[in-house]
Amino acid sequence: MSAVSAIYLYGGTTVSSAGLLRVADCTFVCSTDFFDSSLVYLDSSVTLHGGAQLRVEGNNVSTASVLVMTSAQHKIELSGSGTTVVLAHNRQVDDSYPFAYLDESNMVVVSPAKLVVGCNVQDDEEASYDGVFTEDVVFKCGTCNDDAVCYMPGTESVDRGLCSCSCKDGWHGASCLPLEVSDTVVPPV
Repeated sequence: MSAVSAIYLYGGTTVSSAGLLRVADCTFVCSTDFFDSSLVYLDSSVTLHGGAQLRVEGNNVSTASVLVMTSAQHKIELSGSGTTVVLAHNRQVDDSYPFAYLDESNMVVVSPAKLVVGCNVQDDEEASYDGVFTEDVVFKCGTCNDDAVCYMPGTESVDRGLCSCSCKDGWHGASCLPLEVSDTVVPPV
């Protein structure tokens, strides 16, 4: 494989007990010298249960896909109340790569778990999810989706008019996360 990925998961990943795996507000620029490049590359199955969430949101990607899972044998498996995968509000600068490289056979969603996809932009157009995600999990730009805007385990209520979250005690930020997240990232020296 000749690829570059910002987040590369392999060997089987499990997120549970209201755990959070979040890739947000990143700028990822790749080169055309590589193929299969992505912001998030899943090289194994990912299991989420017990209220866990995988959130890929608010990212800017150029010359790469946002999410890639290339093997049909690998799955994203979701089960349990509050368990959610969110792929929302990402921007792919061009359409030289597919927005997401996976298909419905990679997704196993056991209700009440949720997959939420929407308001992703590819080459200045709202991304198409044909053959990747079914219509029942997709929302359009300009609509307020509770699960996309708020981390629901920490959310008391959602104001759909403002599309904003009110957090339960002890939860933080605009999305009601379980911990405070700094707006500034300082790399180690």
